[in-house]
Amino acid sequence: MSTSLLREIQSDATDSGASLEALLRKCLVLASRLKHEKLREWVNHELNGYRDGAELPDYRITHGLCMGHFSGAFGSGLKNAPIPAQNIPEEFREFLTTVKMHEGIAGIEQLIRDHTSSNLHFAWPAEASSMFGHQIYERMVLMQGWKSVPKSFLAGILSTVRNRVLNFVLEIETENPNAGEAPVGSTPIPSEKVSQIFNTNIYGNVGNVASGEHINQTASLTVIRGDLPSLLTAIRSEGVAQSDVSDLEKAVKQDLKPQEGTFGPEVGGWIGRMATKAACGTLKVASNLGVGVLTAYLKHYYGW
Repeated sequence: MSTSLLREIQSDATDSGASLEALLRKCLVLASRLKHEKLREWVNHELNGYRDGAELPDYRITHGLCMGHFSGAFGSGLKNAPIPAQNIPEEFREFLTTVKMHEGIAGIEQLIRDHTSSNLHFAWPAEASSMFGHQIYERMVLMQGWKSVPKSFLAGILSTVRNRVLNFVLEIETENPNAGEAPVGSTPIPSEKVSQIFNTNIYGNVGNVASGEHINQTASLTVIRGDLPSLLTAIRSEGVAQSDVSDLEKAVKQDLKPQEGTFGPEVGGWIGRMATKAACGTLKVASNLGVGVLTAYLKHYYGW
């Protein structure tokens, strides 16, 4: 007895080793038998990429950690230093912090294979340096900027596609177990019902990335403005090594009171070192937000 199309799709969706492209091609067949154009359109976008102004699903969009190399006087500089979002002019902020993945599934899988590091970098336009590169760190000029996202973001896209396909076909099977074998010209499930299932399971709003607002709310609950012990306690609670906490205490005291919205060179250097450790996998932070939550604690300490 042959396996139904719906059961084949379910089997491929639950098998992480099964080809995701092959799974999606079977979904194209299902879209044809269900006579559902939206499903066909979504599958084609996932296979071929989102081009020509096509709207990206939420799971293909995230906010990266902005980083940069800086140069100062007398040979000084910062490498791999975080760039606080509030120091980016508002009119450019969304563009320079947001990462949007338009590539098809095959392209995303290739990116995962090609990058051995835990993070992917997306370069800023060179014009950013001349436009506001001197406003980020005191007495420092931005030489090169980029936004960084963990490679797990790409893996999350692939996982999300599998999960949404699985949920969709399970509900379709509940409506009609033979919908995948529907003869040409038939309507195995009313189109309104298919659209309802599609909108719920494929276009559903799945919030899988914590927002910057949530980071700031967390920080505001644990760090008191101008109170260094509360800052150090919060940083220590994230699992940061005591030696690094001590280095931060010294950096805060040496920088005294920095210009509003701009970390001083000592604190900026400390953040840069934490970011380097995070990129190398040697910074073990309790929050999955990594260096972002450490930066948020510092912002609340300074009252920004």
